[in-house]
Amino acid sequence: MCVIELAMPTVTRPYRAQLASSVISSARASGYRVNVVAYQDDYGLSANDYLETRRGACDGMLLYLVGGDEVNPNAFRQPFPIVCLGLCPTSGMVDQVLADNVADGRNIADLVIRKGSRRLALIGPQGVFDGRAVDPAVRSRGWDRVRGVLEACREHDVTLDPRLIGVTTSGWTIGTGYRAMMRVADSGVDFDGVICLDDPLAIGAMFALRELGRSIPDDVQVVGFDNVYDAAHMVPPLTTVDANLEWITGAAVDLLARRIHDPVGEPLCFQRESPILLRRSTR
Repeated sequence: MCVIELAMPTVTRPYRAQLASSVISSARASGYRVNVVAYQDDYGLSANDYLETRRGACDGMLLYLVGGDEVNPNAFRQPFPIVCLGLCPTSGMVDQVLADNVADGRNIADLVIRKGSRRLALIGPQGVFDGRAVDPAVRSRGWDRVRGVLEACREHDVTLDPRLIGVTTSGWTIGTGYRAMMRVADSGVDFDGVICLDDPLAIGAMFALRELGRSIPDDVQVVGFDNVYDAAHMVPPLTTVDANLEWITGAAVDLLARRIHDPVGEPLCFQRESPILLRRSTR
């Protein structure tokens, strides 16, 4: 039986836990065994350091990288094929399978605007952001979603007020979403829509809005990304961009199987838009 290694920084975040579960299901359906390694939690290592120091046999690796991960091209030269789940900063070195986060950000922002919100708050940028443009050299799941939001805003002649941008310097959690939403509300600038860069941020924002006496979606529409388990059970249920995990993990396992049996060929990148799950946090 072929053994696939799934290497991730951590599996404690909701999206990553769902991703790991989906990989295991897809791999088992194809007859593979999966070993899960949380290189940050288990060893305190970056992705690059883990790749350069890892030991042990496997037939192929699915590697999940987060924004800011830098991998030396030499670290990808392993005795087994590697497929990246998501963006790879060293493009052209390995195969990639990922959601089209720019399109997903554009589509969800377009939805909120078409449903009547024009004074938008944005929760989740992990760095200083002026509301107008993103540094083209910066690539990550979050910043690509911001790029898409900006595209929709330009199309609808909507301007993001910098005072309505909730920067989260720490991880995307319910707590950071709550605190960022409260800071935005404290600005005193009116808003009628909140776009959060993932669902835990949106859940935290919804708790804050409820505490502030704002009705969802009558006063404020709220949307998120990734369709984590809790999103459908919020009050009201959260409209979100689906994580597309079944397609991502199935395509990644199939591509890795192909590379295990025939490693020759230029690196490939498979990418597609994700569906939006309409629920009652939007009108």
